[in-house]
Amino acid sequence: MIMFWEILVLFAACGGFSLAFFIGYKKRHNQQLVCPLKGICTTVIESTYSRFFGIPVERIGVLYYAVVILVHALFLVYPTLATPVAVFILSGATLLAFLFSLYLVFIQLFSLRAICTWCMLSAGLSTIIFFATVIPVLDQVVGVLAEYKRAVVGLHLVGMAIGLGGATIADIFFFKFLKDFKISKSEADTMDTISQVIWIGLALLIISGIGLYLPEIARLNNSPKFLLKAIVVSVILVNGLFLNLLIAPRLIKISFGEKHRHRGGELHHIRKIAFALGAISISSWYSAFVLGMLRSSPASFGILLSIYASLLLLGIIVSQVMDRRYVRMAKESVSDTQEMTL
Repeated sequence: MIMFWEILVLFAACGGFSLAFFIGYKKRHNQQLVCPLKGICTTVIESTYSRFFGIPVERIGVLYYAVVILVHALFLVYPTLATPVAVFILSGATLLAFLFSLYLVFIQLFSLRAICTWCMLSAGLSTIIFFATVIPVLDQVVGVLAEYKRAVVGLHLVGMAIGLGGATIADIFFFKFLKDFKISKSEADTMDTISQVIWIGLALLIISGIGLYLPEIARLNNSPKFLLKAIVVSVILVNGLFLNLLIAPRLIKISFGEKHRHRGGELHHIRKIAFALGAISISSWYSAFVLGMLRSSPASFGILLSIYASLLLLGIIVSQVMDRRYVRMAKESVSDTQEMTL
């Protein structure tokens, strides 16, 4: 039965490698990529989302699928290499790739609103690889997670540090960039880079969180602190998707009282939402940090949830006050400029 899963993974990885290489070849040679099933491949593969930290996504795909092929081929030829630790690391890598594929699918559906058939096929192959890798060795993986709990906790702390630091820097830069009451293209690119760092932190947080949960399901299901932290991380994830899909593409169109040529003017409704989502992000990251630092909590789940909800509400209210303050400052700045001109 193990042999069946190994072969399935190899076939899926070979298909994914060929697909990623094909897309990359077409892009490098500026050749039209024909998209079957009435897809819109060009819009997707040439969008700003087609790169992650400046690296084309298809190159990341080529490298990932090549590693999967090599490792599983070695496991087939030399079964002794498939140690619990090696299997654990491979399972974590396939989970990370699966989450990244889901992220790219969301980008297509909700941000670009364009579907690349080849990209969706690649996401499907990545999903097959993940489940075909993890299902036959799940008990083995859980055993490794229990044995190397300290390492998983360390990874969890790294993810928290990256995410929390990124979210804090993002808020600092956002208000710094708004000194002239608008976001330029270069400033928006900087915010996008910080956003990608936050996504890495969140991915590590989720993966390590699953790693901490699986060996102690019964205990953690009865832990108010853990249950609330799971909700907080879910809020961070959903909030991040909205920030990425709704706000990021419109960031350079947001301003305070400035005339715009594009439709929608200064997008004051989007601006208010941007302030609110930013407040939810920073409040949730710090809530997750505090919950992670607590060994236990005497408070019930209902009380902890009420405290968290109150923090979110307070953060949103403060964000809207800040938005009004910037509107007032922008009007005063325009008035001062007109007086100086006269």
